[in-house]
Amino acid sequence: MTALTKYAKLEGSGLWAASGPDHRREVIVAFGDATLIILDSKSEQVLSHWSLPAVERLNPGKRPAIYSPDAEHSETLELDDDLLIEALTELRAALNPPLGLLQRLRRGALWGAAVAGLALGVFVVPSTLAKHTTSVVPSAKRVELGESMLTDLSQEGARICLSGLGANALAALQRRLFDGPGRLVVVDGLDTPGPRVQHMPGRLFVIDARLLSVAESPEELAGAVLVAATRAAIGDPLGDLLRYAGSLATFRLLTSGDLPARALRGHASALLRAPAEVPDADAVLEQFVRTNVSPLAFALSPAAMDPARDALAPALRAAPPVAQAGAVLSDGQWVSLLALCD
Repeated sequence: MTALTKYAKLEGSGLWAASGPDHRREVIVAFGDATLIILDSKSEQVLSHWSLPAVERLNPGKRPAIYSPDAEHSETLELDDDLLIEALTELRAALNPPLGLLQRLRRGALWGAAVAGLALGVFVVPSTLAKHTTSVVPSAKRVELGESMLTDLSQEGARICLSGLGANALAALQRRLFDGPGRLVVVDGLDTPGPRVQHMPGRLFVIDARLLSVAESPEELAGAVLVAATRAAIGDPLGDLLRYAGSLATFRLLTSGDLPARALRGHASALLRAPAEVPDADAVLEQFVRTNVSPLAFALSPAAMDPARDALAPALRAAPPVAQAGAVLSDGQWVSLLALCD
């Protein structure tokens, strides 16, 4: 998207608060892939990610401009930088384009038929409704839904690990494994039977913090992420979310672009407790080859790295060496990553 490219390297300062104006702190504001990234101005630790399509200006026409990422105004951001305000306005418009006249007329003409057909889907063929909705939800909305699931985990008592140097190391691992969309988040305090990496909508990969104490090398952790990436390629996590949310919530998402928070409540933790699918070994090997990561470390890792490790290990050990496989992280980055939740 042209607007996203235009402002990809733009940074500026602002005042961010997670719980009201009395707790404001100076931050650096930067733009990611359909997200607004907020970092501490001194440590450059990532404090929050906002989905750009969901960002709302609370005081149009006034200065400083005040923004929030959700209807509850759980966080606020004050900006007085003309370029940042202009960038946010342009990006939000690009990600939430208004309907043109022809589109509005067409929608009005077809509205009755669409409602009738979609109502049939709600009450008669919910699986068809979920499948259709999954096919039309844009990537920006998927990112927003993934962030909402992450927020839901936090509200259940889990903690997103954001230690300064560790966050930088996690970002390095993310760049090493994904040449396109993909975000890694380490979460501590998950109440699940065993640790693993779980994919969620918007190419969000949640790493159980317990894996940091199990893994003996960054290659082992990278292997767990790549197995999760293979699972993400097999099944769309948005489909799982919509089946969990139900037909009425899915119908609302399709017609209004909004999924009620209560509809996804508990889904993230349920997803982490559900049995993990054993992906095809050849598909997993393709992920290792794509990223130039040797599969041997993961094949020899403790079984706790992933529920499918035992089933995949024979094929991974027998696979030919990956050409030009290099270190996933430096020693210093690995040590920093292990301390991410400290």
